[in-house]
Amino acid sequence: MEHDGEVIARGYDRVADDYEALEGVDAPWPRLRRVQAFAAGLPAASRILDVGCGNGVPATRELALKHQVTGVDISETQIARAASNVPEATFICGDARAVDLPVASFDAIVALYLVDNIPSEEYPAFFCRLRDLLRPNGRLLLSAEPGDDPWQSYTWLGVPMFINTIPTEALVGLIEDSGLSVVSTELESQLEGDRTIEYAWIIAEKTVTSARVR
Repeated sequence: MEHDGEVIARGYDRVADDYEALEGVDAPWPRLRRVQAFAAGLPAASRILDVGCGNGVPATRELALKHQVTGVDISETQIARAASNVPEATFICGDARAVDLPVASFDAIVALYLVDNIPSEEYPAFFCRLRDLLRPNGRLLLSAEPGDDPWQSYTWLGVPMFINTIPTEALVGLIEDSGLSVVSTELESQLEGDRTIEYAWIIAEKTVTSARVR
């Protein structure tokens, strides 16, 4: 039986053009504005990890203007495009849940539209992993679609894709249980093709007191 990660990787390979086209020129998604605001508080040349970086546009490209960025994505096609779009960043093709990265080496982590493609039962381990990758006082910017959908293969943009969602309150609780302190949570909608979809935008921090394992 095919592993869910293989389905996700092949799916994003196949829909690279269609996914990019979901964001209209006249209706930009809030991610660029949110990434700009998040990065504004970071010292120049901070080390940033962009997990689920996709093709690198616009988030990774924006971060790489002033910072040292490592992008990770499970899709070979998306990583190839990211390397072309943002040559000044470093890119790794791999599963964000398992790719080998140095502990306590990042000042910030960005995870946009990623966790919906990770089983919710793996969130505790995944958020602990993100916590461990952050340096003390490091920050996390995460977006996720609120909902209550079970982990299974759906048809998305014409391809099989594993997706699940959980309520934002539950997501915030799991992030805090990992030892990160949630600083802010905001809901904002974006137009994806002809569909309006709401996302939760969460900022969390690895403070001295939150760094311990709970």
